[in-house]
Amino acid sequence: MRSRSKSNLLVVLLGLVASCGPAPETVKPTPALETKEDMYRSGHQLYLEQQFDSAQIMLRKAVALDASYVPPLTDLAQMHYDLGMRETGEKNPKRLEQFKKARDYFAKIDALGNKESDLYERLCELSYALDDDRAYVKYTKKNAEAYPYDRQYFNLGSAYFMTGEYQNVIKTQKEAIEKFKGSPYIGSFYRQLGRAYMKIDRDQTAERTFDTGIRTVDATIAELKKTNTHHEATDAFRRLMDDKIGMLVSLKGLHQTYRAMEKLKQVERQLQEAGYTK
Repeated sequence: MRSRSKSNLLVVLLGLVASCGPAPETVKPTPALETKEDMYRSGHQLYLEQQFDSAQIMLRKAVALDASYVPPLTDLAQMHYDLGMRETGEKNPKRLEQFKKARDYFAKIDALGNKESDLYERLCELSYALDDDRAYVKYTKKNAEAYPYDRQYFNLGSAYFMTGEYQNVIKTQKEAIEKFKGSPYIGSFYRQLGRAYMKIDRDQTAERTFDTGIRTVDATIAELKKTNTHHEATDAFRRLMDDKIGMLVSLKGLHQTYRAMEKLKQVERQLQEAGYTK
């Protein structure tokens, strides 16, 4: 009996000692990504690590929780743009597929009321690459309305010309000529205006437009020369000269058509002086 009591006592003591020891470690579960911010941060990190497939999954989950959440939309748009740029060949189907996805996401950001210049520039670029003239006009118009500067007006005129909206070319380029006197784009405005007149069979008006444009470019270059001794190395000078040559070439074609030989000789001399050899 005494030995059995000792055995029972030993068991009790061992139990007490065990209960006083440290508790066994438990494995903490990985916290679930429950919020759109969590999913965006995870997707963004995967994007930075160039794990694009996994990044897209997380970023799309964030958008699924909130379709107006701009950060994941921006990452998705830029990711598809980057992937498209990696594909060589302007008309490569894989490149265009990525560009289409990128534009769709950028367009969603635009629809949410974002009016950043970079956004419109990207939408214009992608619409042009996708040969979507209507979308190109749409976004160049939005860009010009939000940022009414010389380059935006030039791009809008180009977009209208691409879609054959020559009356709109005439309207916008006339406005630009009045608003941006002395701009490096002044020759571009006259050049597009003259070409639009030619498209609607107003050749005499086109001729006068080109003549005025060339004189205006010469005056703008003269002012540029006064303020910059290295003006010939500037982008502004190169643009002005390119537009001057373009207008002279158009005039040459008109003079040949109407057999205006004296005017033709003058234009050919001006082209030679400008360094045009074709």
